[in-house]
Amino acid sequence: MQLFALAGRLSSAVNPCVAATLLASTGSVTNPDGSQTPTYTPLALRIEVQAVAGADLQQVQNITQQADRRVVYLPAAARALNRPLQCGGDILQFYGADWLITQSLEEWGEGEWSKVLVTRQSSPPA
Repeated sequence: MQLFALAGRLSSAVNPCVAATLLASTGSVTNPDGSQTPTYTPLALRIEVQAVAGADLQQVQNITQQADRRVVYLPAAARALNRPLQCGGDILQFYGADWLITQSLEEWGEGEWSKVLVTRQSSPPA
């Protein structure tokens, strides 16, 4: 059963989904000078964007930091950066900006639907 599609149809009257591109991190390449350049696989999808609610802010440890944040529901698995596991660092592109996935809040159905916290970035990925 496609829960994201069902929920999206019900909530679209109040908060319609928007077109977005998920840039799923695939690691990085090492440049001749030794620096690293991240690599991504793009995936076009539709997402639901919401303001960050109080309950979501409680899950974020550094809530006093000034940043433009949103909660996003998307029909895919998305990962925040996890250096020990060497994964994540995914980026969502919507509203004409790049949004770094800074925390995974919930995930359903083995990656069929995710709720993530995103933070607007000042510059696009390389």
